[in-house]
Amino acid sequence: MLDVIAAKFDPPIWMGEQLHRGLLLRQLDCALSHRLTLVHAPAGYGKTSLLAQWRGSLAPAAAQVAWLTLERDDRDLKRLVRYLLIAIHSDAREGSRKTSSSDLPPRAALSAIINGLAGRSKPFVLILDDLHHADSEPVVTFLQWLIRLAPANCHFVFASRDYPRLGQSVLAAEGQVLEITAHQLKFSLEEAESLLARTDERLAASDIETILDRTEGWPIAVQLASLSLKRGGDAGRAIDAYCGSSTDLARYLSEQVLMTLPQETREIVIRTALLDRLTGGMVDLLCDRQDGWLVLERLEQQGVFLAPVTWERREYRYHQLFAEYLRDRFERSDRAGYSALQRRIAQWFAERGMVADAVNHAMLASDDALLAGIIEDAGGWRLIPQGLQGVVERGLSKLPRTLIRSRPGLALAQVYLQIKLGELGAARAEYDRLAAEAERAELSAGIRIEMQVVGETLADYENQPMTFEDLLAREALLRKLPANDHLVLANISETLGAKYFEGGWLERALQPTLAAREHYQACGSLYSDLFTRFLEARIKRAQGRSKEAAAILEAAWQAIVENFGARSDLAANCAAFQAELLYEQDRVAEARELLSWALPHMEQSDGWVDVYAVAYFTEAGALAGEGAFGEACDVVARARRVAGRRRLVQLEQLADIGEVDLRMTEGVSPAVVRAAADATGLDRYADMMAEESPQYRPVAVAASLCRVRLGLFTGAYEAALEELARLRAWADQRGAGRLLVDVNILAAAGMRGLGAIEDARHCFDEAVSIAMFQDIVRPFVDARLFVQPCLDDAMRADPQVDRFRAQFLKSLARTLATCRSVATGQGPFTEAEAEVLLYLSQGHSNKEIARLIGMSPDTVKYRLKSVFRKIGASRRRDAVRIAAERGLVSGQAAPYVSPPRRSSEAPDAADFHL
Repeated sequence: MLDVIAAKFDPPIWMGEQLHRGLLLRQLDCALSHRLTLVHAPAGYGKTSLLAQWRGSLAPAAAQVAWLTLERDDRDLKRLVRYLLIAIHSDAREGSRKTSSSDLPPRAALSAIINGLAGRSKPFVLILDDLHHADSEPVVTFLQWLIRLAPANCHFVFASRDYPRLGQSVLAAEGQVLEITAHQLKFSLEEAESLLARTDERLAASDIETILDRTEGWPIAVQLASLSLKRGGDAGRAIDAYCGSSTDLARYLSEQVLMTLPQETREIVIRTALLDRLTGGMVDLLCDRQDGWLVLERLEQQGVFLAPVTWERREYRYHQLFAEYLRDRFERSDRAGYSALQRRIAQWFAERGMVADAVNHAMLASDDALLAGIIEDAGGWRLIPQGLQGVVERGLSKLPRTLIRSRPGLALAQVYLQIKLGELGAARAEYDRLAAEAERAELSAGIRIEMQVVGETLADYENQPMTFEDLLAREALLRKLPANDHLVLANISETLGAKYFEGGWLERALQPTLAAREHYQACGSLYSDLFTRFLEARIKRAQGRSKEAAAILEAAWQAIVENFGARSDLAANCAAFQAELLYEQDRVAEARELLSWALPHMEQSDGWVDVYAVAYFTEAGALAGEGAFGEACDVVARARRVAGRRRLVQLEQLADIGEVDLRMTEGVSPAVVRAAADATGLDRYADMMAEESPQYRPVAVAASLCRVRLGLFTGAYEAALEELARLRAWADQRGAGRLLVDVNILAAAGMRGLGAIEDARHCFDEAVSIAMFQDIVRPFVDARLFVQPCLDDAMRADPQVDRFRAQFLKSLARTLATCRSVATGQGPFTEAEAEVLLYLSQGHSNKEIARLIGMSPDTVKYRLKSVFRKIGASRRRDAVRIAAERGLVSGQAAPYVSPPRRSSEAPDAADFHL
């Protein structure tokens, strides 16, 4: 993978005389007005020749054209996208070759390609020849996205033996697909006459018509017939041979060419046809010679379907139909000699680190021991994260199961492959079997470490919970690994940091995260390095250092845009984390703008629990804040579907908790919320906070906070405060500053509900102290159900004590003022009545409501009388309860809390009756 085959970026230079196919070339000119052009026909119909002619006919000013010839190994998506990047950026091929060696995943490459094409001023054409060689589900999916997302000035021209399924039905309905089929590609009578007229023997018109009729215009057959006639073949025998099938025809014509060669040359051709590409050194290897380059030159001159791949003649290749026949002939006639040569080729490639070619030829040699040794010696499971998953998959599929199980290196490769294919159950069964056998076997220390590394990776994919002792054991594993094994060290360190973070050990999470970054940098992998930056930003945010987190993400974003593109997988992940911080700053519109493209992008690519949770619940919170509760619930449902599809148990549990929170925000009755909480097992999740190492700490924290809000929602203040005390102790111990903001906001509401006004003010001041210098606003807004009375108390304090605090409180008051209206419909109430009912539900007195909404106290009383009359209530408390039960009050609704009064303040009449 370190070297590219430069010849793949230009059309091959075929031997023989080529007809100028004017009619087809004019049809191809229409490709510039179509999104997708498909040239599909069986082998030998001149697809490559036609596209090469068309490419040569295009003026440079008319379009920029990139060519890529595909091979079987291009079914490996990472290999294919690497070549695509180089082909498309052919003006900077050397630079592309360097960057392509980095760990660039397909989705990131897709974004890089699309972004690279966006700035081109003239039409751009991508020609993919021999697409059938690269037919695999990942490749097809990648090309579908490329066709769909590329700029409008991009045109795709694909040649394939079969009909490619690229989701082109929509494009076809819009008239954006141009097809050239075998029917159009077959030779016309005029074309056959032109070609056959070049032979020494003049054919009668009837003979030409017979050849054309019996071949059905198959261009390669006509050309082979022409070559046979040029070599002195009998016209009558050549014509009679066309009576068989096209396979028989290909065999007959190939034999006629082959048998005209001297015996020595014939043997060379049969041997060298085993390779797709030939050099002089490979001829020497296969034929035990020292003059390989001279042999290739002679073969080219003799016209045996061998042609230089490039103008420099550094590589040659046979016509594939001819080569396939020769290989089949060799294997059938001399199986032992065929296998011996394939074995020699495989060993030659293996010695040079060309693992994909080595595996392919070992498979053709049917030498299981050789194939197993090549895979093991090349690294086994390590080949997969290096981009050779397809090679490992092909190789292991050819080996007996007993052989794989008997060699630990292969068994680990099988387990790792099953992990990457999503077959976690099979991977766990195989790994446990291997681990049980390892207990009884004498294995090297290196193999035992490899087993532990693969086992840890399997546990991470299974999302298994880990105790603190498990994490300490993983730290011990790091100390056993070789210091220069950066790939494994980086992987283990990164997952260790992530697990420490998930468990709430924030300070301990930083060290392995930064160590992982150093190892990734030693590997030259910017892609993986950026994931450590995401994790570092998450840790900083959890510590309450949101500004530092934002700075880290901004630097990461710049690196992503410069190296991978602004719509890559990395960009989507970064955007999700940035959106969370923007939302907390109450920059909701900016957050939703990022999520509008990042969230759908992430749903189409791989992700992990943390980034999914951030994206889904930030979006749901923003929608709920706008009163769009139905849409918010739909977002939570999407999260649950993704969790089920990807076996993310933690995300599914967080979605359950999020749904309960939404019901409280929406303002449904306490009984309905309590039923929803019981149905989701909220208490069971929340009780996990008391455990030293709960199954999922984020779930326990979210459930505990949700249960606190439910307690405040139903007036169970003492129970809520007891739970908040436990949360506070845990957050203080772990340095979880961001959690302390939520804890203090809710504690202030609980204290106020019990009439402990001074304690409430103290808690609210603590929340403000943490939040005001980190631009954390949204927690107060989302908890406005409980915040407004506490904010009123804080605003009544001397604003000159701390001008920064006073400024923050004023800004917070303005923000809350914009959220006063009842969300999505006011039922039987006018807007003014709904606003009065909102503040009534928050426990404000008539005078406070009057001050907040700029009305006189008498007007407030008048509005309240209208509200009470419409819902049939005579008391404040009853009005709030009935409105909540009927869904007439939105998320701000809560059980009525009588506001504390000064001894001199008389109660409002509405407190008792109207």
